[in-house]
Amino acid sequence: MRSLACPSRDEARDYLADAVEPYTHAGLSKGYAATGAELDSVVALYDAYDAGFGAPAEPLKGAGLTVELRNAIHNGYEFTQAGRKLAAIRANLMAGVELCPVCGIAPPRELDHHLPRSTYHALAVYPRNLVPLCHDCNHSKSKSVADDPAERFFHPYLEELPNVPFLRATIIIHEGGLVADYDIDPNAAIDAVVRARLAYVIERLKLNERYAREINIYLTSQVTAIRMSFAWAGPNGVRDYLLAQADVESARFHLNHWQPVLLRSLAENVDFCDGAFADVLPA
Repeated sequence: MRSLACPSRDEARDYLADAVEPYTHAGLSKGYAATGAELDSVVALYDAYDAGFGAPAEPLKGAGLTVELRNAIHNGYEFTQAGRKLAAIRANLMAGVELCPVCGIAPPRELDHHLPRSTYHALAVYPRNLVPLCHDCNHSKSKSVADDPAERFFHPYLEELPNVPFLRATIIIHEGGLVADYDIDPNAAIDAVVRARLAYVIERLKLNERYAREINIYLTSQVTAIRMSFAWAGPNGVRDYLLAQADVESARFHLNHWQPVLLRSLAENVDFCDGAFADVLPA
């Protein structure tokens, strides 16, 4: 789980105007001839959205806008698909985001409406309400917003996640198998509501189940280095390698990415470093 650079708003009003621009398709008139004042009213909602850090609020639903305008903005999101007139929104938001900011497993392939498009029509093409996620995270995340603040997803653009280690992996080695159970470290220096929100994300997106599918594949890539480290310097060699590799991956991804968190937990596991790795990793 990580934050992302906040997108520029410089073109947000132009994107909005393009999204609702009237056009004819199959003989039917579509879009909406919005006035400048109406566009300004939507931009004012953008201002309120930013000021509230993307938290749900009744005014953001745009009750003061005409139904026709709200529907046109909602439908205008379809223009963000590749090859269409708002494709730049998608391309700009995806650029430079190597892995899904929530799970850190797969590249982002979809845009998630942080506040759902189905309810917050007026925010449908606002870049700061569109977050690049992988398919699994996007489809596991609720399409509604919880009333309980402890059950709301973090806003990757407008909320800064604590820059402290908060993701923890508990390692269990049993009968030739290795299990890593991820949770939020109860001793992490973070606010109680922040801790609850992070824990909710792990549960809601079934991250432990998804990480379990990735761990064996990932550790296979570490087998040779771990075995060589043990041959050269025993348990301390394994521990030093794991910690050094964790530092490399924290720098590449982020402090609370699941891979460096796993490596640091393995470095703290005496049995693993003492040779139990040979029982759980492929020869």
